[in-house]
Amino acid sequence: MTFRELTARPWRHRPLSEPFAWLPPEGNTPARWFSVGAWHERIGAWQQHLLDTPNNSDSWRLYEPDPIEFSAALVAIWERGDRVILPADNQPETLSGLRDTGVVLGSSGQTPEQGSSTRLPSRPPRWSSELLPAVAVSLYTSGSSGDPQRIDKRFDQLDAELATQASLWPLLGRLVVSQVSHQHIYGLLFSILRPLCEASPFSAQPCRYPETLHTWLRCCEAEGRRIVLVSAPPALSRLPEALEWQPVNTALATIYSSGAPLSKDASDQVFERLGKPVHEIYGSSETGGIGWRVQQRGAAWTALPGVEVRHDDESRLWLRSRHLETPNQWQRQADLIALTDDGFELLGRADRIVKIGGKRLSLTAMDRALATLPDVERATTWTLQRRDLRLAAVIQLSPDAMPHDHRQHRETVKRLRRALAARFETPALPRYWRFVDHWPTNTQGKLSAEIRQRLFQDLEDRRAPRWLGERPHESGWRITLEVPEHCAYVDGHFDGQPVLPGIALVHWAMQQARRLFALNADFSGLERLRFPQPLLPGDRFEMTLGHRQDDAGGSLRIECDSQRGKHVSGRIALTARQELKR
Repeated sequence: MTFRELTARPWRHRPLSEPFAWLPPEGNTPARWFSVGAWHERIGAWQQHLLDTPNNSDSWRLYEPDPIEFSAALVAIWERGDRVILPADNQPETLSGLRDTGVVLGSSGQTPEQGSSTRLPSRPPRWSSELLPAVAVSLYTSGSSGDPQRIDKRFDQLDAELATQASLWPLLGRLVVSQVSHQHIYGLLFSILRPLCEASPFSAQPCRYPETLHTWLRCCEAEGRRIVLVSAPPALSRLPEALEWQPVNTALATIYSSGAPLSKDASDQVFERLGKPVHEIYGSSETGGIGWRVQQRGAAWTALPGVEVRHDDESRLWLRSRHLETPNQWQRQADLIALTDDGFELLGRADRIVKIGGKRLSLTAMDRALATLPDVERATTWTLQRRDLRLAAVIQLSPDAMPHDHRQHRETVKRLRRALAARFETPALPRYWRFVDHWPTNTQGKLSAEIRQRLFQDLEDRRAPRWLGERPHESGWRITLEVPEHCAYVDGHFDGQPVLPGIALVHWAMQQARRLFALNADFSGLERLRFPQPLLPGDRFEMTLGHRQDDAGGSLRIECDSQRGKHVSGRIALTARQELKR
């Protein structure tokens, strides 16, 4: 397969009968193909939609989860000579910050029930002589510290990176399956633009769950087709051992991961179960790709072709690359590196200096100190502004060290503070602690600002549970929660031994379901809901939710379990929300 740059408009040159996207099997419906010709008609649909939509600027804000519709809209905008702005997600807070950045396209601000742009009537495309825009796409950083920053990418930057990837790991017509969002640079490059430039098909749906990946691998194994998996640490770190991977992993050709370094244990586990090493890509939205590695060959990173790397006396990374906005200039980065004989190693980020209690503190030094303590697998700290500036810590503990009640939590905090007191003054020690068993990240592997806020939401809202992470579970979600010691719902419930009333768990379940399932229904009643034993302040528990939807509204299956046993089981009846008539 040959590589065509985006500036050569590769979407115009593929045979109309050629497979463009793979429609995965669903129920009794076997896998099917969506042709290039059918995709061209989706481009035509978007072109007409753009003509019919008033826009006094040259910018369009595109959020569209469907890969086929997203790619068609992208090309339609470029063919018009306009630029594309990509929100990282369609959360209300994200969209409100982008209100003045272009006319909305796709499903921004809509729930799945409200439908999407896939209903635009198909029509033949119109190829114009219009020049491509100066800026191809504008993306936004994940906002892990402060407000997200806009990053503009020109076509020559994108083409340079796409050509590098194609030269290292050509797709060769294989099927690209993605577990990451194409609204971010990594997903955009690997799951949409690379297939466009290398004439390879991609999946018409994202592959969100390991069970789905197993089914698709089995299907492709039977068809003699090979998959290129575009993934990230959150998905690769939770491959269930119970699934039989070995009979289906021969359908897998290559695995990519980016967004954050993959732990060595997770990398080895993926290699053992899927039979292929993970190719990790290191970079950022600002820099593009910088390096890559396969951990089974060593921990060091190798600079990508055309990327020059060096460091200064402070171990700060300096970079010169065609992927940068100014490709011929050396640029200093916040990463710390050490050069090795076979590449370079990442040492973390440059010191983040804050003042707490009048004392200067390096958050990087605190993170490193925490990471060296017994039973601590990973740690990060940042500041929270309460009555004064205080330090918050998120700690991933080994399973045996995880606290499950108030007493264990208090003892764990005392132990960690005692160990840190030998290196840091008491006012600088973390005041607020969250202990997690899985590192809480978004789909891009980032501990984003939204997740950080959720981890400490109970400090601002005394009715909120203490959220400690979540992961997909069968057809639903499993959320790790704690009952905050000062939760408003335990006030007045048995002075000698406060307990959490069962109705509070129902309320929490509805809150989580609205967020995780985009629930568009209201509470109707309880169905065989049992509360075998109450939860106490400080208790850590797992809430498992499953959603069944029907015309009447459906139901929500709820199970709550802690180390002491089961606390809730049963169903919450739902009623379909009635739209208000104006």
